[in-house]
Amino acid sequence: MRRLVCWLVFGWVGVVHAEVPTLPPLPGGSVTPVPPIAALPRVRNGVFDLRFVNVGQVVDLVYGDALHVPHVISSDVLQDSRVVSFQFDSSKGDLRAFVKTFLDSQGFAVDTRDGVDFISKKIDVARPADRATYVYQPRHRSAAYLSNLVLPLFDGASRAVMPSPAPMSSPASAPVGSSAVAAPVPPVVSQAATAAVADQFVFAGTAAQVEQVKALLPQLDTVAGEVVVRGWAYEVSDTDNTNSGFSIASKLLGVGVKVGEGSTVADSNALQFGAGRLSFAISALNADSRFRQVSSPNVRCVSGQQVRLNVGQQVPTVSSVSYQGVSGTPVQSIEYQDAGVIFNVTPLVMEDVIQLSVDEEISSFVSTTTGVSGSPTKNTRSLQTVANLRDGEVVVLGGLIQDSDTASNSRERFLPAFLGGHGTLKGRTEVVLVLQVQKI
Repeated sequence: MRRLVCWLVFGWVGVVHAEVPTLPPLPGGSVTPVPPIAALPRVRNGVFDLRFVNVGQVVDLVYGDALHVPHVISSDVLQDSRVVSFQFDSSKGDLRAFVKTFLDSQGFAVDTRDGVDFISKKIDVARPADRATYVYQPRHRSAAYLSNLVLPLFDGASRAVMPSPAPMSSPASAPVGSSAVAAPVPPVVSQAATAAVADQFVFAGTAAQVEQVKALLPQLDTVAGEVVVRGWAYEVSDTDNTNSGFSIASKLLGVGVKVGEGSTVADSNALQFGAGRLSFAISALNADSRFRQVSSPNVRCVSGQQVRLNVGQQVPTVSSVSYQGVSGTPVQSIEYQDAGVIFNVTPLVMEDVIQLSVDEEISSFVSTTTGVSGSPTKNTRSLQTVANLRDGEVVVLGGLIQDSDTASNSRERFLPAFLGGHGTLKGRTEVVLVLQVQKI
């Protein structure tokens, strides 16, 4: 009987197993990768054995389950995904001190304030590099000049030389109703600004940078070039639309004059020739009655420095009007402007040529007829150019033309106006500039 029951049970199990369908095979490439098995953290009886755990998880576990102290963990710490192993036995040391040492090694800091631990990332404090200083006494160039050339070549370098500050002055002012003008206020320069202007070059940087500066400064501190600039400014009259002052000068100087090869050869308003014809050119211009010499400066200047020559006068003009007090008393500010012949010349001495920047202005003031009373009108003729000249070469510049119309009336007092004489005088003048530069 027992054998019969066993055969029946085995037969039924075989039938059930045969009815279960076989699972189809998985398609190729659909197998999901299984991550590597990582050791689980274990904490038993004050003994820590944490393996392959993120730093953020270690900090949160130790403070949450072991130290039991009030704490604040920053997001930088919790998001740290670096994998570490952490082992410690509480019976062999202080867990809190060990945790601080561990965090310090990972770049974190523990700041305890009022019994609360604040865990955050350390603030990176750059360790200052070993710095050295070097003091140089300039021989030919200014300390500001050397500083502007040297310092842009080095990162992190500092200097103790500053450019000379511009003087601070206040404009002169006077009430509109008064006839007197307040005296100009002298320039005010602070003592601190004056002390910043030095005649020594001080460099602070690393030892390697100091050695480079020592080798570089003697190559930069060379003798600056100097030139003598001679100029003649002529005002030419009796010109018309077809006969300019420059063309008249070209005709006077064109006989036997060899045009140079400077930068102004292609300029229709410029002429260059050698120094050997200078005396002939000046004599020819002075002998012509149409040429009136306005100025003849002769100056010596250093390369890169501007020379200013002003032959004329300073004319007071109204720059602005303000109203003061409850009554609104008008107060006008007086500004003095230069009038006459003004030269601004800046030579730059190079190996083969002299680059000459010229800013010439001839101005005068006339009565204002446009309704602005109390302030004259300034008539200005200006010329700005840059030319490359060889040593001793002469350049003639023109093109400053001004037209003028003058009306005149003449009659007896007892006669009506229509019986009087009327006349109109039209004139045109042009300024011609002759310049010579010579190296010293």
